[in-house]
Amino acid sequence: MHHNFLSRCLMAAVSVGAVGIANADTKLTYTDTGFSPQDRQTVIQIHGDKVRMGEVGSDIYSLYDNSKKMLYTINTKTKQYIETTPDKIRERMTKVVEMQNQFKEEMKKQMVSMPEDQRKALEERIQQSEAAMKTPPPAIKMEKTERKETIQGMECHISTVKMDDKAVRDVCISNSGSMEAADHTMLVSMFEYMDTIAAESAKAQGSTPPSEGSASLHKEGLALRIQALPEGPRSELSSLGKDALPEADFSLPEGFSVFEPTAAPASTAPTNNPPAAPAPVAPAPTAAPVAAPAK
Repeated sequence: MHHNFLSRCLMAAVSVGAVGIANADTKLTYTDTGFSPQDRQTVIQIHGDKVRMGEVGSDIYSLYDNSKKMLYTINTKTKQYIETTPDKIRERMTKVVEMQNQFKEEMKKQMVSMPEDQRKALEERIQQSEAAMKTPPPAIKMEKTERKETIQGMECHISTVKMDDKAVRDVCISNSGSMEAADHTMLVSMFEYMDTIAAESAKAQGSTPPSEGSASLHKEGLALRIQALPEGPRSELSSLGKDALPEADFSLPEGFSVFEPTAAPASTAPTNNPPAAPAPVAPAPTAAPVAAPAK
């Protein structure tokens, strides 16, 4: 009897724990200072195997679906969305490079009839642009320090991000279990996927991908603050919510249509980038990994 009673209690406890894990959601709100004249907020919401990220007040947000290995960029104003995978970005950037090469050929034809001083100035700009594309990205590393701080009631340890041994950013990371392990894993998965897309974009353009991306900031825990040095822009966690989030917020909105950037006429091609992670650790690729539908 005692055995049956204890078994039932154990099963009940396991069931409750399983339900808690299944329903565990996370909402991270970062206040971004110094990126624009006014402070802005970036919200990252994690629900199961999906992550939604966007700037408060913007018509555009990103939605990462880990089960489908797909990144969507959604524009609520035009009711369109872009699907992005490593294969898709490779195809898009290959087309972009082809267009750039065509443009260069046209420019060379026009340069023949230019005054010598204008022609030399333009040739120099083209050479500088091509050299910049081939320049290897800086070596990036994170060094832990002994400094600690408390942000939103959570203790975090500061690490310094260095590029070619120059300190460029301080990151305060909490690894005290401030969010569910499954949600943290999903957050890292999204950033790793975005880093993969950025790398494919760089390769398609003939440039070297960064050695580290945004994911490196979050692998050891939750980044509570990212501060550019010496006193540059800052992203700091201003709230952490664990309430259940609406399922509908993590699905493609009904009635929205897919948009393919490379199929759009040049005059209507989208120019907005998808929401970026707060203060990425690595420089952005020469061209954004995916553009958002035109407003």
